[in-house]
Amino acid sequence: MIPPLAPKFEAALRDVRAQQPRFRGAAAARLGEPPSDRRDEAVQGLLVLARDDIGSVREAAYEALGVLAAIEALDTLLDSFGDQHMGARQAAVLAVGRVAPKEGADAIAALLEDPRPEMRFSAIWTLSYLGPGHTDRIAAGVGDQDEEVRLLAVQCLGELGATNNADAIAGLLEDPSDTVRFSAATSLAALGDTRGAATLRASLGWPERAFPAAIALGDLEDRDSLGALTQLARHRWRSPILRAAAARALVRLGDPAGVDVIRSIVRSWRIEARQYAVQLVGELGLTSLVPDLARAFRRSRKAERPVYEAALEQLEPKSPEAKALLASLRQANQSV
Repeated sequence: MIPPLAPKFEAALRDVRAQQPRFRGAAAARLGEPPSDRRDEAVQGLLVLARDDIGSVREAAYEALGVLAAIEALDTLLDSFGDQHMGARQAAVLAVGRVAPKEGADAIAALLEDPRPEMRFSAIWTLSYLGPGHTDRIAAGVGDQDEEVRLLAVQCLGELGATNNADAIAGLLEDPSDTVRFSAATSLAALGDTRGAATLRASLGWPERAFPAAIALGDLEDRDSLGALTQLARHRWRSPILRAAAARALVRLGDPAGVDVIRSIVRSWRIEARQYAVQLVGELGLTSLVPDLARAFRRSRKAERPVYEAALEQLEPKSPEAKALLASLRQANQSV
């Protein structure tokens, strides 16, 4: 069935009581973006939809109430943690995090003891949204019986820079799930912890894991992976983006072979690979490749210019050639 077009605000207010659920769901989505002077009307309409008989409509209403940070809906959202519709109750948890990040944090954390794994998952996701101050609560998830919950917990801890929880993360290097073990290794690397390096090295041969493994090993400057990274960077039949990631690690390890590989990919005809290589030139401060950037820029598309500009801004303080090229690029942008 073709979904209805997004209604105008007045129509959305009317459709709060529409006969067909799809129109009520569309109304909920539209009420989440009210005119600035009609927020209160939108919230009242969404509170009606939050009591709808259809779970998907309630889910849309909870999401919209979260977008509006509608503190008026806090009690309704907290009560909805017990909603019979799984998507709706998960949406309610996320909405509480946006509506009342301080007042609702304890109620969200209490869900870490909930028997429903999707609610524990939602609690960890929302606590991560609330910031690094909740990492100790999130760390409780590394011991969860559900693989997806453990996986999310360890990913969030890495992203939040939870160095105080590194030991808990390292414990998952022996997890029954190889996916969780790998995620633990990458999260430890994000924290500058080398305990997962062996797992990362073993993952360089996995097509779906080689890229994050190469990035992590480069961040760790793991010299034991030098041979494997060199082989990967020089492998002609592997993805150029993957080769660039391995080359990035080589540069971080002080191996000039990495610079040569990045230079070759800057010249690549494949746009996505070329753009990534240009980003790496800036990130790694490879001023020797500014002439290669200049040649690549001359044959680039207009849509690629922001990538070149960002890289050149990083190189500008150390390279007069980069400064001149950046000025030329900006002049070209102004003339468009």
